[in-house]
Amino acid sequence: MTTTAIIDAAGVVQDMILALHSEVDPQALGRPEGWRAIDGEGGAIGDTWDGTAFVRPLVPEPEPVVPESVTRAQGKAALVQAGLWAGVLAYVASIADPTQQALAEIALHDTQEWRRDSPFLAACAVGLGLTPEQLDALFIAAGEIVL
Repeated sequence: MTTTAIIDAAGVVQDMILALHSEVDPQALGRPEGWRAIDGEGGAIGDTWDGTAFVRPLVPEPEPVVPESVTRAQGKAALVQAGLWAGVLAYVASIADPTQQALAEIALHDTQEWRRDSPFLAACAVGLGLTPEQLDALFIAAGEIVL
């Protein structure tokens, strides 16, 4: 026996069976008009037959997951690598209200983890002109840093 690919009218492999392709009638198997049987060697369900070879479908890269939190060290390292650390320090130093500035310094230097949903980080990102997507990218980069 040989492997036979049952392909639809667009050339996409819909089924694989063990049989001689010359002896298989897709319509007799209940498949729609336009489907056909071809030699399936090297093919798999989901592949496309281009007339000479099977082509695997492209598998998209998974969307990166934004960590809910990163360690303070990872966050600082990501900011340094992105060239933003000096800007963050300048932003904190520019906070006019002494209480808010002290709270910002605590958030920046004393917390064990930096949370993506932190109001301070959101305000700091706005102060630096970062979009939410750019802040997400910093969190993704920070999450990949091993110190």
